[in-house]
Amino acid sequence: MDAISVQPVDEASEPATPSLLRGAVIGYGAIEPGRIGDDIALASSMGLRTLRFGVSWLLAEPKQGTLNGDIVELLRSVAEQCRSAGIAPWFTLLQTDVPRWFLNEGGFTDSRNAGHWWPRWVESIAGSLGDVSAGWVPFEAPYAMANRLIPDDPRRHGELMDTLAVAWRDAWRILRGGPPVATSLDVKVVRPVDQTIPAEHEAKREDQLRWRLWMQGLHDGIVSIPGRADRELPDLAGACDVIGIAVRTDIETVLYRAAEMAPDRPLALTYRPLGDTDAQRATAVEGMWRELRRAAEELPLRNVSITPFHDTAATTDGIITRERDVKDTGHAFTA
Repeated sequence: MDAISVQPVDEASEPATPSLLRGAVIGYGAIEPGRIGDDIALASSMGLRTLRFGVSWLLAEPKQGTLNGDIVELLRSVAEQCRSAGIAPWFTLLQTDVPRWFLNEGGFTDSRNAGHWWPRWVESIAGSLGDVSAGWVPFEAPYAMANRLIPDDPRRHGELMDTLAVAWRDAWRILRGGPPVATSLDVKVVRPVDQTIPAEHEAKREDQLRWRLWMQGLHDGIVSIPGRADRELPDLAGACDVIGIAVRTDIETVLYRAAEMAPDRPLALTYRPLGDTDAQRATAVEGMWRELRRAAEELPLRNVSITPFHDTAATTDGIITRERDVKDTGHAFTA
């Protein structure tokens, strides 16, 4: 995923699987302007070579067609500081909160509204940050996004998933040819909640929306959604440079399935460890490395990022504390 030259890492901080670049994810709300320089320096000292930052569409475009220059300048400064520290800065172009004016017109639940405003947002932010960005993730976890927006209506849920596939294609048309574009798909091993027929049908539907819709679509350009006729979407085939997946469990199984179904692209992993305590999450990270060592011997795995980077007022599952002390999870990830 790296798109810039990075400084060498001391041998003592080489990753558990040396060929992998390690990184972390920092949501826009976790960027503290007065501390971000120190955070980047700490990340570099820990051996991290990529940082992925969220871009808040809500704050960056509070009015239609008007970018907030202060937000843009902050993100440019963040990217430039990363580069100076030998870290590749990536940007995710969609966070949970979207502009109110976009939401008032239907947001992504209205295909015409999404098709009009989303490409313009992508084009604007790419024009503002494209010269400092090392790569793009247009949006993350599309299945979770659709569940959050339309949780109880399978028909409208399917329509939204179709809209998101089109939104991905539109972003690719704008971003391709510049810094690399990576997915961040929330795939998983889907198991029925029980042995009933409805549970089996629901698991099959979920599997298709998490896996087949995206992996097949990126492979051959066919959009496949339960209850709807398959259709070809021009320019969806091959619409990424990196197949990124976001997982918490069954890492090795998920990586092999992604490599089998997806187009021939490098793989990247975003990992959020399970556990109620830091000690439990550190144990989970150690298990992740064992699975990655095995998978990396055969698969084109290039990058593994952990999320989130540091604790905030709302979360305590980062790899460093709010006082910027490295936690057991951080030591396990960088060992």
